[in-house]
Amino acid sequence: MRLIMQLMLLFLLTAPEASAETVRIKWLTSDRSAPWVPGNDYIDGWTKNFMDGTVEERGRVQQDGELLAEIMFPKDKQLPTPFVIILHGCSGMNKTLNAWAQDYGGKLLAAGYGVLVLDSFKTRGLGPDGICSDPSQLGWARRRADDAYAALDYLLAKGLAKPQQVYVLGRSNGATTTLIIMNQIVGRLHEHKFAGGFAMQPSCLYMNKVEFYGPVHFFLAEKDEATNPKLCLEAASSRRAIPVTTKVWKGAYHAYEDREPIHVFHGYHVGYNREASEGTLKSMLSVLSSAR
Repeated sequence: MRLIMQLMLLFLLTAPEASAETVRIKWLTSDRSAPWVPGNDYIDGWTKNFMDGTVEERGRVQQDGELLAEIMFPKDKQLPTPFVIILHGCSGMNKTLNAWAQDYGGKLLAAGYGVLVLDSFKTRGLGPDGICSDPSQLGWARRRADDAYAALDYLLAKGLAKPQQVYVLGRSNGATTTLIIMNQIVGRLHEHKFAGGFAMQPSCLYMNKVEFYGPVHFFLAEKDEATNPKLCLEAASSRRAIPVTTKVWKGAYHAYEDREPIHVFHGYHVGYNREASEGTLKSMLSVLSSAR
C-alpha cells in the first residue's frame, strides 16, 4: 500500500496539469469526391453520408452525425495554441488505445500542445472490434480523413487552435488515414490544412505516386505483419516535391506503442517495444519543436 501511495504521489508531482473535456463535433465532408490515387478513378472512398451502410455499421445509412472527441489543454491554456489531433487504429478507442492516447497526449501537453483524441467509431455504432476484420480498411481510412478535417474545422472555428499549427498523429488505420489526409488531392477539397502528419505503422498500399501537401513522417516496425513496412519504404523512396522521412524500429512488431506483452491479434503479432515507443515520441517532439 505504501508503495502504491508513493507511486500515486510521484504521478501527481510529475504529470502535466491539464484540463480535459469531451465534446461533440458536427461531422462535415467535402462537397465532392476525388480519387486520391493518381490515375486510378476507382480508388476514392468518399461518401456524403455520416453512416454509409457498411457491414460494421450493420447496414445503417445516416446523412448527418456527430463525432466524439476528448480535448486536453496544456497547463497554461493560452488560446489559441498549437494542436495535435490523435487518430486511433482499427479497433477504435478501447482501453488499450485510451492508455496510448493518454501516454502520448500527456507528453504533447507537457511540450505545450493541445491534444484532441478523435473517435470515429462510437457514434457510428461500431462494436469493440471496430473494422479490424476488414483486410483493406482503405474505404474507412478515406472516410476518417473527412472526420479529421471536421475536427480541424472545429478547433479553428472555436478559436482553440492556431491556424497552420495543427498536426495529425495516427496509428495503424489512423496512420493510413493520416496519409490520405495529407494527400494533395484530398487537401484541395478542404478550406483548412494540417501543418504535417505523423504516421505510425500505416498501410502504404497505392501510396507510391501520392503527393503530400506538407511534411509526413513514417514510423515503421521491422517485424510488422499487419502493415508491411517494405511498402512504406518503397513509397518513401519515390520522388515527390515534399519528401517523407522514415524511421524503422528494429525488432519491433505492430502496435509497439502499447504497453502490452507480445501476443497474437487477428493473426499477427503485436506488443510493446520500449525503444520504438519512446523513440517515436522523442522524434515527433523534435519535429514539432523545430517547426515552432
